[in-house]
Amino acid sequence: MKKLVSVALLLSMLAVSACSNKPADTKPAEQNAAQTTEAAKTTEAPKTDSATPAPTATTNDKLEAKKVLNDKVEILIPKGFTVMSEEMAKVKYPTENRPSLIYTDEKGSINIAFSHTETPVQDSLLKDLKDPMKQAFTNLYKDATWYRDEVIQINGKNVGVFELLTPAADTKIYNLIFFTELDGKVLMTTFNCTEAQMEEWKPIAQEILMSYKVQ
Repeated sequence: MKKLVSVALLLSMLAVSACSNKPADTKPAEQNAAQTTEAAKTTEAPKTDSATPAPTATTNDKLEAKKVLNDKVEILIPKGFTVMSEEMAKVKYPTENRPSLIYTDEKGSINIAFSHTETPVQDSLLKDLKDPMKQAFTNLYKDATWYRDEVIQINGKNVGVFELLTPAADTKIYNLIFFTELDGKVLMTTFNCTEAQMEEWKPIAQEILMSYKVQ
């Protein structure tokens, strides 16, 4: 039962990001200082980690390496992406379980989100989460197109990977969802964009995935 509840919690965070991907009117914050000021006004604001440069190498001039979540995660992030403002996050992720850190493009239509959950997991048992999570996704998105579901090794860590196209109100959403263990709990990371952006951004999303380094 505990595992099922945990899967339902994870789904509640991801389903909103998949279904609410229409660009919002609010522009992402331009500076971390402005985000910090806004976060101080409410206790429900997403955590806005100040990312620092990381040594991860890339030949893609659209990406740059960053360290996030208190420098515990290294990952490639598209250049020009900024941390999503609290105001936009509440529009696009309107639940209390919204991701704690979200990077977005200028229009808010392409997102990379991080959720360090309270769900306990061991690296060696990560594969046990994959099948029930996929079943839950399948039940929720019966018309989804699946491209991938597996557990792979990335930089010495087991990482679960889901890749699928899900229906939304006025379009379809490409989702690359990957999850692993961090400090004994599940860390979820999602990349999503619209179907129209998929041809350009799918290869970039794959490079982001393979850059994933988690302590």
